[in-house]
Amino acid sequence: MAALVAVLGALIAAIGATGVVSPATLLRFVKSVWRQPMGLYLAVGIRLVLGVILILAAPSCRFQEAVRIIGVVSIVAAVLIPFIGFERISSLISWGESRSPTALRAWCLVAIAFGVFLVYAGI
Repeated sequence: MAALVAVLGALIAAIGATGVVSPATLLRFVKSVWRQPMGLYLAVGIRLVLGVILILAAPSCRFQEAVRIIGVVSIVAAVLIPFIGFERISSLISWGESRSPTALRAWCLVAIAFGVFLVYAGI
């Protein structure tokens, strides 16, 4: 199960790397998927699955408590997303689009660091 955490971490790091290399490509993806009303449900589903996997895999990971806490936070975020609403999520995406490529790259570096942490915790 820990290997699945490592795979998810690698996927997160790869998405972050895409944003570092080409913020415009990542923004196009975000606009095409997350700006749709179905994107809201997709975000909920992804966070729920991620949270459940992290919680179930935590006992076999290096940083058990950290992985478990991240899983719980992911599930709480999934539950809260519908309450935030599509309009607010869309305005948050618009705000992100208005940031400079350098700022977007910085956020993507955070995603890479988070992904690398999960890979390390899972191997």
